[in-house]
Amino acid sequence: MAEIVTELGWMKQLLTEEEVGHLAMSDNGEPYVVPINYAYMDGRIVMHCSITGRKIDLIKKNPNVCFAVNRHPDKVKYHAEKRCHYRYHSVIVYGKAKFVESAQDRLTWIKRYRKYFNDRLDWKMFEDDDIKSAIRCGIILIDIEEMTGRREVGADAKAHEVLDRK
Repeated sequence: MAEIVTELGWMKQLLTEEEVGHLAMSDNGEPYVVPINYAYMDGRIVMHCSITGRKIDLIKKNPNVCFAVNRHPDKVKYHAEKRCHYRYHSVIVYGKAKFVESAQDRLTWIKRYRKYFNDRLDWKMFEDDDIKSAIRCGIILIDIEEMTGRREVGADAKAHEVLDRK
């Protein structure tokens, strides 16, 4: 059984712990969705990307976006009782996206993005203070206007535990 989650802490935790989301945009009324690596920082979704392309063009034309993140704690298994359910957690973000235009501002965000993953995943990514990084790498920021969450709890009471990983 799915339940709607309204706890901001739960939704923020899922956004913080996951690494890939799906960015949905509109191209003259046609949907366009791309999977993308992201970080949740300062109450925003931060993504690095190319500095050109369809995604950037669409955001500049229409900044209204939707961003979805999900986690699957259990894979589908045969249910002897012939029930059909799938445990999952998800957060959908609605907001305004913007491409960071200034190379200097992009460099600031790139450094923060690297630190985020270095600290979180114990990576030893290179440090690059050179503006060349920001000239070839784009940054998209999503200012969150609304968030909704859902989780499939199934018949197992343990499903209510906050964001169980395994």
